[in-house]
Amino acid sequence: MKLSYLMLLARRILFKRKSSALTASMAVAATIFLITFNGLVFGGVLNAIHRDLGAFQHGHIEILNEKEGIIDEADWEMIVRVTANPLVEAAAPRVVAYSSINHTTTHKLYSVYNVRTLGVNPTLEREASKIFDSVIVGDASLSKSSALLGKDLAQDLGVRNVGEIIKVKVSNVFGGYTVKQFRVSGIVSSSAVGGLNNILIVHIDTLRDMLGWQNKYSTYIIVKLKNPDRASEVKAQLERMFPDYEVKTVEEAGKILIKAVREGVAFINLVGYAGMIASALAIITVLTMMVSGKTRDIGVLRALGISRKEIIAIFILDGALIGVIGAAIGGLVSSVVGLWLENYPVAFFGGIVLDVRFRFADLFIPMAVGFIISVLASIYPAWKASRYEPAEAMRYF
Repeated sequence: MKLSYLMLLARRILFKRKSSALTASMAVAATIFLITFNGLVFGGVLNAIHRDLGAFQHGHIEILNEKEGIIDEADWEMIVRVTANPLVEAAAPRVVAYSSINHTTTHKLYSVYNVRTLGVNPTLEREASKIFDSVIVGDASLSKSSALLGKDLAQDLGVRNVGEIIKVKVSNVFGGYTVKQFRVSGIVSSSAVGGLNNILIVHIDTLRDMLGWQNKYSTYIIVKLKNPDRASEVKAQLERMFPDYEVKTVEEAGKILIKAVREGVAFINLVGYAGMIASALAIITVLTMMVSGKTRDIGVLRALGISRKEIIAIFILDGALIGVIGAAIGGLVSSVVGLWLENYPVAFFGGIVLDVRFRFADLFIPMAVGFIISVLASIYPAWKASRYEPAEAMRYF
C-alpha cells in the first residue's frame, strides 16, 4: 500500500512538469536508439562482408596450398570428393594470375597493368558462386575466347560495349609471355567486398594454357555449403580428407577485413554507451529542477510525517518512470527501424548491401542500461530533496 502511495506521489510530481520529464525521457530514448541503430548497421555490414566474401571471393570454405601456391591434384577428382559430403552444395576450381591488358579504340591505346585475372569453370562456378549473377551489361556466358570485365576495369580500358576486343599478356612457366585476344562478352559489378570491379574473368582452361600449366593445376578451390553456420564442422572434415592443403573458412580467409570491421563496431558501440552519460546529466538536471520547484511540497510531505527515506524513494521512482518511458520509446523506434532495415536493405560503404538480422532480444541490453542509468541519475536529486527539514521548507509558502 505504501509503495503504491509513493508511486502516486512520484507520478504527480513528475507529470506536473511534463515537458521536462519528456525531455529527459527522450534523451534516454535517443541514446537507446543510437546504440541499437549502430549495432544494426555495423552488424549488417559485418554480415554483408561474410556474405559477399563467400559469394564472390572465397566461398564458404577455401582449399589452397599456401606454401607452393598451387593445387597439383586433378581438380575434377577433388571436386567429386568434396561434393560427396552431404553438407556441401557445390565446389569449383579457380586459377589466379596477374596480367597486362591492352585495348585499342579508334582514338587511343589503353593499357592497364597487374590486373588480377581469374580463371573459372563456367559450369561449376555458376553453382558455387554469384559471379555470373553479377553481370550488368552483356551476356552472362563465358567461352574459351571470351572474357568478363569488372566495371571499373572496363572504364580504365575504354571499353564501352560488349563485343570489343582486348589483348591480354600473362607470364608463363617457360620464362616468357603468352598473349591472347579476348572478346568482351559482359561487364560485372559487385560491392567493394565482392572484389569484381577491377578483375578480368576468363575460362579456366584458357588461363591454364596461357600459363603453361597444361590443364593440371588450380590455385584454389571454393566450396559452397548448404548451411554456412556449419563451416567449422566441414572444415575439420576437409582437413582430414586433404592433409597436404590448407582449408579456411570465410572468416579465416577474410580475417583482416573482418577484424577491422569488428573493431569498428566495438568502438562505435562504446561511443554510444558513453552517450548515456549525456542522458544521465539530463535526468539529473530535470530532477534537480523539480526538487527546487517542489520545495514547498516536500515541506508539506515532511510535515505530514513522510520520512527522508520515503522522500528519496519518491524521486528515485521519478527516475525509474523516466527510464521506463525512455526505454519504451527507444525500444519502439529501434524496433521499427530494425524491421525496416531487415526487410528493405540499403547500401553503405562502397555499395555493400546491408544484411541486417534484427532480433528483439538485441534491445534488452540498451534498454536495461538506459533504465539503470535513469535510476542512478535520480539518486543525487533524491538525496538533496531528503535534506530539507519541514520548518525550512515551509518558509517557501
